[in-house]
Amino acid sequence: MPFTLTSTDIQDGGVLPDAQVHAKGNTSPHLAWSGAPEGTKSYAITVFDPDAPTGSGFWHWTVANIDVSATGLTEGNVPDLAAVAMNSDAKPGYTGPCPPTGSTHHYSITVYALSQVLESQNGDPAPAMRAAIEAAALESATSEFTFGR
Repeated sequence: MPFTLTSTDIQDGGVLPDAQVHAKGNTSPHLAWSGAPEGTKSYAITVFDPDAPTGSGFWHWTVANIDVSATGLTEGNVPDLAAVAMNSDAKPGYTGPCPPTGSTHHYSITVYALSQVLESQNGDPAPAMRAAIEAAALESATSEFTFGR
């Protein structure tokens, strides 16, 4: 069975709904995953905008240490024991998309099945947490969407 990511809020290839947009609801989306590979010890999630005019994109959300028993997250929620990194605007947690007026950006939301529980903690710098996620990743599943203003 392949490792998959689904959402009742975001359709792969679709447009992000207002509830997840920064200027509107600014709420992290519902996510569900299944088919994690054998040896999975925890999960992590990232949301990335490669089109942001920063030269290196914009990281909207980086979460690690989601318990191995989890099969998803409800809208706007992160499990208590999960570690949430600082996002690209130096805030912990989810920051919804907010591209410049007149542009449409592409976004990737990825769930990772990890081989371990990371030593990451709330407020860690996102680049360090993402490096640890990549190093421990057994498999990942990605959904892509767009949003424009």
